[in-house]
Amino acid sequence: MRVPSPTAKHISRAITVTLTLGLMIAGCGTAGQTSEDGVLVVATTSIIADIASNVIGDDGVVEFLIPLGTDSHDFSPSAQQAARLAEADLVVANGLGLEASMMDILESAKADGAVIVELAPLVDPIPFAGPEHEEADDDDQRHDDPHFWMDPVRVGSAAIALAESLTANYPDGDWLSRAEAYAGEMEATDAAIREMVEDLPEQSRKIVTNHEAFGYFAHRYGFEVVGVVIPGGSTLAEPSSAELAELVDVMRQEDVRVIFGETSSPTNLADAVAAELGEEVAVIQLFTESLGPSGSEAETLSQMLFVNAQRIVAALG
Repeated sequence: MRVPSPTAKHISRAITVTLTLGLMIAGCGTAGQTSEDGVLVVATTSIIADIASNVIGDDGVVEFLIPLGTDSHDFSPSAQQAARLAEADLVVANGLGLEASMMDILESAKADGAVIVELAPLVDPIPFAGPEHEEADDDDQRHDDPHFWMDPVRVGSAAIALAESLTANYPDGDWLSRAEAYAGEMEATDAAIREMVEDLPEQSRKIVTNHEAFGYFAHRYGFEVVGVVIPGGSTLAEPSSAELAELVDVMRQEDVRVIFGETSSPTNLADAVAAELGEEVAVIQLFTESLGPSGSEAETLSQMLFVNAQRIVAALG
C-alpha cells in the first residue's frame, strides 16, 4: 500500500501565533473597530489558533493560551492570561466542555464585553460513543464530543462559521474568502487521508486510543474505536483496575496490537496495558490536543491530521 507524502496542496500555510502572552502589544478595540495592528484574537488552543490565523490573515494578530504540547483538559490559566482575554477583540474557543478548567475566566471575559465564539457547537457535533454515554439526553450538550478538529471537513466548516462571526462584528475584513481558501486546503487534506486509508481492510480498522479523542476521525474514515485507556472523553478521568482489565480483554478479543497514545499526555497507563498483553503490542503517540512545535511535522493542523493518519495506517497495515 502506498502512503502518499504531504505536498503543498495538502498542507495549510504556516500559522502566525505567539506562545507567550504579553510579549506582543496590541490595542483593544470595540466592536467594528480595530487597533492599528488589526483585530486581536485570543484562541484557547494552538489548534483553534491555526483555524483563526488562516481566517484573520494579515488583518490582525492571533495568540493562544494553552502552550504547545499541553493537555487542553488539564490547564489552569494564569492571571496574566485572564487579563489578556479581557483585552481581546475576539476570543475563539473550542467549546463543548473542552476548556472546562477555563470556564470562569471565559465567562468573566464575556461579562466584561468580550466577543466569544465557540466553534465546536457550530459544526454539527457528534455524540460520544460507548455504553457510558448511552443514557445521556440527546440534547445534553455536555455529552457531545468536542474533538471536531480530527475531521478536516468540519474544520473547514468551523473556519466559515468564524468568518461569518467576524463579518458581523468587523464587516470591512476579507474574512470569508480566506476561510473558503482554508476550507479548500482542508478538503485536500481529507482527500489525501482518504487515499491513504482506502486500501486498509475493514477488519484492520479497529483502534484503541488513550482517551475518546478520535470519534470524528473514526466517523469520517470508517474506523471503529473498540476501546480507550481513559474513558469519559477527558484525560482527567482515572480508570479503575477493572476498566483496564476489561480493555485488555477487548484487545485480545479484537486482536488489536497497538494502542495510540498522545504527545500531550503521559503513556504510563497505555504502557501498562501493553505490558499486560505482551511485547508484541506497541504504543504509538499521536497528536491530539496540541499542534507540534515550530518546524515539526505537525506544525499546522493540516500537517497534524496527515501525520496522524500516516502513523495509524502504518501501524494497522
